[in-house]
Amino acid sequence: MVRVLKSKKDIEQFSFDFPEISFYDEYGNKYYFVFEDKQRNGQWTLMFSEETKAWTIHGKGETYCDPDEQMLEPTEIVQFVWKNRGSVNKALREKVTSNSQKV
Repeated sequence: MVRVLKSKKDIEQFSFDFPEISFYDEYGNKYYFVFEDKQRNGQWTLMFSEETKAWTIHGKGETYCDPDEQMLEPTEIVQFVWKNRGSVNKALREKVTSNSQKV
């Protein structure tokens, strides 16, 4: 079940539930979750590879595109998601809404 991120403990649960919450890219062999990058007026993609157990992020917008994915340490994931929790929560709510409309 998807729940709104209100605490850092919720973010830990979000990371455990990531495969169920996110989309899967067969070509890149990783899970990904896209949400708004409010600071740069674009979007973030948070990715996780079960094969390598690595977390990465990538930002892209109309006026910018990060050159490469950036690796995140486990503590950095919590900080990154916490900093962007408003956008993550919005994307989670939209995902729940779109899934309920498919039924």
